[in-house]
Amino acid sequence: MKIIRGEQFKEELKAVVSCIAKDKRTAAKKFNRALQTAIDSLIDHPRKGRPTEDGNRELIHKGYTIPYLIDDENIVVLGIFNQNEWSKEES
Repeated sequence: MKIIRGEQFKEELKAVVSCIAKDKRTAAKKFNRALQTAIDSLIDHPRKGRPTEDGNRELIHKGYTIPYLIDDENIVVLGIFNQNEWSKEES
């Protein structure tokens, strides 16, 4: 099984890290490292996130929600949000 970080996730993460960096650059780096470690841990425990109504899962990290899906071969990280309603972009 392999973790794939989707384009929407990458864009949203960039925005989150930039926002945190406005206040404290070191905090932004620390947040990003810890988040990547939490996502990487899904390899060993892919079902550790809470289930959603649509059959996907959500990992919660420091108040942020990271929706992801599990298929036969991959864990696909879809996005990241904090208290706002997230919607998957249509491709």
